[in-house]
Amino acid sequence: VRRLAGAGRSEITLLGQTVNSYRHDDGGRTAGLAELLERVAGVRGVRRVRFVTSHPSGFTDDIFRAMRDVPNVCEYLHVPAQSGSDAVLRRMNRGYTRSEYDDLVDRARAIVPGIAVAGDFIVGFPGETEADHAASADLIRRSGYKNCFVFKYSPRPGTTADKRHADTVADEVKQRRNVELLAVQEEISAELSDALLG
Repeated sequence: VRRLAGAGRSEITLLGQTVNSYRHDDGGRTAGLAELLERVAGVRGVRRVRFVTSHPSGFTDDIFRAMRDVPNVCEYLHVPAQSGSDAVLRRMNRGYTRSEYDDLVDRARAIVPGIAVAGDFIVGFPGETEADHAASADLIRRSGYKNCFVFKYSPRPGTTADKRHADTVADEVKQRRNVELLAVQEEISAELSDALLG
């Protein structure tokens, strides 16, 4: 980061599949993501620090406190939900429940007022029902995402999902559900943007 900042880079993004679980043995004690954010933010020339992508499990409040207290750590949390349905989350082997995800977003907003939250969703995961899909739409509304990314499930050979679950949702249903979730997000994004007018 010092080398990048010395070369004129002013925005640093810490990237990892589960970046919030970062741990480093630092002379006999463990430093986590919150401390890493503070250290990176303290490098001369660094104006902004971001991190993506977080996993909902094991997210500790010290990360939120760093976002709140360190001026150049961006108040932006990208934390994929993938589904609003516990049944689908179990089949996806995500390791958390809908209520645990809701709790994470609530803690983020309580500690970092005004935080921008973003998420990811997969529509048409094997076995997804209309009720499961409605739960995802509900989660988007409840979370008040700044933005979210919606993807149609497609089998990937060799993955656990492909080995365990037949692709049971028709492509046209996946497409409709994708469009519906994006429409929900567009409504929320428009409300958030309208609040900034003037």
